[in-house]
Amino acid sequence: MRRALRLALVSSLALAACRTLPPPPQPATSAEGALEELKPEAFPAFADDLDYAGLDLALERSLQHFARLSRADPGRTLAFGKERVPLARVAASLRRFRELVAARPPPAALREALVREFRVFRSVGDGRGTVLFTGYYLPELDGALDRGGRFQVPLHRAPDDLVQVRARDFPALSADLVGRVKDGRLVPYPTRAEIADGALSGQRAELAFVSSAVDAFFVEIQGSGLLRLPDGTTRVVTYAGKNGHRYEAIGAELVRRGAIPREQVSMQTIKAWLAANPSEQPLLLATNPSYVFFRFADEAVGSLGVPVTPDRTLAADGKVFPKGALAFVEAERPTDAAGGPMKPFGRFFLDQDAGGAIRSSARIDLFFGSGAYAESAAGRMKQPGRLYYLLLR
Repeated sequence: MRRALRLALVSSLALAACRTLPPPPQPATSAEGALEELKPEAFPAFADDLDYAGLDLALERSLQHFARLSRADPGRTLAFGKERVPLARVAASLRRFRELVAARPPPAALREALVREFRVFRSVGDGRGTVLFTGYYLPELDGALDRGGRFQVPLHRAPDDLVQVRARDFPALSADLVGRVKDGRLVPYPTRAEIADGALSGQRAELAFVSSAVDAFFVEIQGSGLLRLPDGTTRVVTYAGKNGHRYEAIGAELVRRGAIPREQVSMQTIKAWLAANPSEQPLLLATNPSYVFFRFADEAVGSLGVPVTPDRTLAADGKVFPKGALAFVEAERPTDAAGGPMKPFGRFFLDQDAGGAIRSSARIDLFFGSGAYAESAAGRMKQPGRLYYLLLR
């Protein structure tokens, strides 16, 4: 009897302990709780490894976005965690920061000015403050404006029957909807597999043609690409919309199949597997139902409608972080294009882009630009770090 009582007491205490344990830390999936304001003594060093190169251009592009947004919606606010900040104050933050860095101050002097004039917010990241930084770049590939020869795989423009329903216009919606109207009803748009099977045939939606479905897929992943045409000219294709289906990473699918160990997944290993298994390419690509549409542009353009700046633009979840705002990153990056080691770096960025795989506070994509280093580094970038946002006091 005493033994039974002791067991019952132990069990009840264990259950009580379980009930009082706090939930494990989680990434933020909305703005509330995504950023924590820091005390000045906790600010990072703000040492920029590029010595501010390219920063003025990125700042100007965000300011252009804010000016356009202000004209359309003067009362717009941006969320810095739980706080709603008027657009004018965010724009003023960029202008004042631009003035401060115009003289190229050493990190200590800049930090002193930022402590005096700015508030700094740190991302909760994975719930413990750590953010996974990945990379993207502007791929270069051969293409043609007309189908012929080896150029048989289309890149599509946004079709005329594509309909986007904005959540901000319909309070009952928690997210935007994309589809098309059929028999008076909005229905889902065709998936990647259905589009590959000819769902857009007859709509004259082909923008350009490339020689490989794999190349086309990775242009979608990057969001933009540089086409080298047969006459020697080049055209930039950039994001113009998507079919509304959820992005599913084919790297994760290869891990589930046991084809690539999780710790070895990169753009390079995925491409190598696809090249070694050509008969399985269509089925693997089809596991990602999301499909991206393109348009021609003078430069690669991000989700804000302004050009992205190499080494200064980052892509983040727009439901979580303030788009267009000034950020600072502390992480590691590849040293060269030959697979060399990672090295620590700190750098100011502007939040100017988004991506289908960039969801929650736990992951950020950094834009590396174009060329051999950009391709190699973006493919191998998968490093933990810290993310901060800055706001004028």
